[in-house]
Amino acid sequence: MSKTTLARYRRDLRPNGRNWPLLLAAFIITGGSAKTSTIIMLAVTLALRGYKVRVFDFDHQRSASHILCAMDELPAGHPTIWELMHGASLEECSVPARYVSVPANPEAATEDDPEAGKAQYETIEGLNIVPGSRDVKNFDTESAQDGMLLTWFRELCDAYDGDDDVWLLDLPASLSKLVVSALIPFQEEDEIVPPVLVTSKEETDLKATFEELAEMRKQQNQRSRTRKTEPTIRHILMCGTPTPGRPDAEGDLTVESMKTTYGEHFELHTVRWSGVIRKQHRLQAPVHAFGNRNAAPIEDYNKIATALGFVDLEPA
Repeated sequence: MSKTTLARYRRDLRPNGRNWPLLLAAFIITGGSAKTSTIIMLAVTLALRGYKVRVFDFDHQRSASHILCAMDELPAGHPTIWELMHGASLEECSVPARYVSVPANPEAATEDDPEAGKAQYETIEGLNIVPGSRDVKNFDTESAQDGMLLTWFRELCDAYDGDDDVWLLDLPASLSKLVVSALIPFQEEDEIVPPVLVTSKEETDLKATFEELAEMRKQQNQRSRTRKTEPTIRHILMCGTPTPGRPDAEGDLTVESMKTTYGEHFELHTVRWSGVIRKQHRLQAPVHAFGNRNAAPIEDYNKIATALGFVDLEPA
């Protein structure tokens, strides 16, 4: 498939007639990259385009859950992705994605009105999230004792009977058994989208990511000849690319190097450096909720969504 075709086709949301949605994951073997920012921006962009989207927060740091307010004011003991791994249903483990529209003001609370000053939220239509859990740090130990646990996500996919269009996975920065369990159901039509900060270190980490994914795929497919695991990379995001207002000679060198190394075989996308995207975590809101409509991240991720094949179902 040529790069031109990649940029223009419409994504098949149920490839090969399967029952579970298209799977997309942000993954690269490096910490502090733009994985969570990419998942949030793509999830909100696709929801605004009319798709029914669900985010799975696999990271014990739970940044995606924080930005989408999935941990705020939930009842004690509300199930998370950890309970989902251990047999709880997808619906009971999911919550609507929200953002803070009015920040909390504890000083406004009074004896007569203790609820005054609480944060106010707006729901993002069409977007749900399975909240993360610190307990996922125990997954590798548990799965070593119970090998069946490794296939929990494939079993979830096989049993799915809902109407979601796409599942987005925010993965930790190592190819642990937890991450392998998430990638086992991936078929060739699904996709890993690596966000690469434009530094020479992350360019090197991207190479390591390709190598480790190839080894993981080989090992998994030796175990199962009937169900192939095919996590595929077609698009690479070059995040934090320099702008005229924020020049960066090292970043420019990395961009040119990545074009030389990967440009012939992969679709490369620039995500311009922007201070506004760094506010998502602090404000507990995606850029769409507080940034200008022409903010660089919104423009760039709209282009990426189109290149990934998600045409706008609700054009203005």
